[in-house]
Amino acid sequence: MLNKLCTLFVLLLIGNSLMAQSVSHYEDPYYSPFERYVYQPGSGFHTAVRQFRMDQLEEVINTDSVLYDGLRVPDGKLNFWKRIWHDDLFKLEHDDINIVVNPIFSFEGGRDNTDGLSTWTNTRGLFIKGNIGKHLYFYTDFVENQAVVPNYVDAFARETNMMPGQGQRKDFGDNGHDFAQATGYIGFNFAKYFNLQLGNGKHFIGDGHRSLLLSDGAFSYPYAKLTADFWNIKYMVMWNKMLQYDQEADNTDYRYPGRYGVFQYLDWNMGKRLSIGFYANVVYAEQDSTGHRGFDMHYLNPVNFFRPVEYNLGSPDNVTMGLNARYIAAKWLTLYGQFVLGEFKFDEVKSGEKWWANKHGFQLGARTFNLFGIDKLDLQLEYNQVRPYTYSHYTTMYAYGHMNQPMAHILGANFREALAILKCRKKRWLFKAEVMATTYGLDYGDGISWGKDVFMPNTERPYDYGHTIGQGLETEVFNADFNVSFLINPRNMFNVVAGARIRNLTNDQETMDTQHFYFGVRTSIKSLYNNF
Repeated sequence: MLNKLCTLFVLLLIGNSLMAQSVSHYEDPYYSPFERYVYQPGSGFHTAVRQFRMDQLEEVINTDSVLYDGLRVPDGKLNFWKRIWHDDLFKLEHDDINIVVNPIFSFEGGRDNTDGLSTWTNTRGLFIKGNIGKHLYFYTDFVENQAVVPNYVDAFARETNMMPGQGQRKDFGDNGHDFAQATGYIGFNFAKYFNLQLGNGKHFIGDGHRSLLLSDGAFSYPYAKLTADFWNIKYMVMWNKMLQYDQEADNTDYRYPGRYGVFQYLDWNMGKRLSIGFYANVVYAEQDSTGHRGFDMHYLNPVNFFRPVEYNLGSPDNVTMGLNARYIAAKWLTLYGQFVLGEFKFDEVKSGEKWWANKHGFQLGARTFNLFGIDKLDLQLEYNQVRPYTYSHYTTMYAYGHMNQPMAHILGANFREALAILKCRKKRWLFKAEVMATTYGLDYGDGISWGKDVFMPNTERPYDYGHTIGQGLETEVFNADFNVSFLINPRNMFNVVAGARIRNLTNDQETMDTQHFYFGVRTSIKSLYNNF
């Protein structure tokens, strides 16, 4: 039904007068070149909705100047080899047709000293983006990977059968993993204020390194997204389809059970510094208890409020709501935060008895730029916490997740986390230091849910009252990564990197140490997270 809906939208729009605008493909949070410029007083930029649109960025900055800031680029026509080092690999510009092709790669080697394991990554792919006439813009990419990864990433992959953020894996050799991913979209602008995008990919809502509302840490999914920009408002509604990985799937038919999601976000710039965003989503199974349902037309209206609709349907759907706030205190300082609400009863909160369905969490953070007056020395501090069971539901098929990975915070629920990320750039050199410390409660593996795993039915809880963050198998994790890289080509963030990651996990059942040293040649445009 979602495919039919997308087709209908295309047919309705194809005859309109459209103006194509591309979307930024710089998704890596460590190498994104534009963030320090949009968090400025009076920019009017809606920073919480990612990916950023290039035409809206151009209203704030000259994007080419930012990409090549402080870098010397050869004059005159560039040959093939100079394009590899300085520009797009292939570029077609003819009248109102623009097409760009660039490689995506990561060739990395390393050593996990804890287990005496040699690690490596072999990633090959490319992306193509552009616009054809004034009617459409597009983007597509494909990457193929083989890798031997550090012990904790390997443990995650084998437990979930997914590589973090990159989809389903299969064995490669003795210790390796083989996996692939393809994303893409086609977009239309119409009626001056509106944009429609149809594709397969990820999205992020928030101003932090993490998001408690919608994050890009899970695998890509098909979607139709409608956005409206007018006055000081940006409104987004998105319909998507998520899958529930089923290890017992028929060997002759690998299609997995599906769930639909509908997402609403309204961002309001209240003056030159303050932005407030209102968020809601609903998740429901592709098939209900009778074996029927499909795409629910009740959620098609882009301006419906989900909770009244869900209540009047008499449905078991999983609704999550939230707030996102950002305050640009100065040119060098931005404060931000989020609040997520899965379920709430004031009397239960007031009682202090820690009812299981008081499902909520919050985020507090700060971004600083040019810290201590040092050019391009940036520091981000962030704190996140989410109560047990916040994103789960009474059955796995209504969980807020996709392909065994949460759609919000990468840790799921039942955790506290503190993050610090320091970055410093000097011309082509970039230094990054990242530290994460977290406490969360794991399940014991006996079928009882203590609230972290969003896919575990919350009906399997041990009791109704007395639930606290970290309950279950209390686990402490410290994760730090330090690296230095040299930027070669800013068009696809082609860089050479060397670094080290140190991680320690402890609980009453195990201790896992990681000391991973690595060196690589790569393009850094994708959002991939190993800080968990």
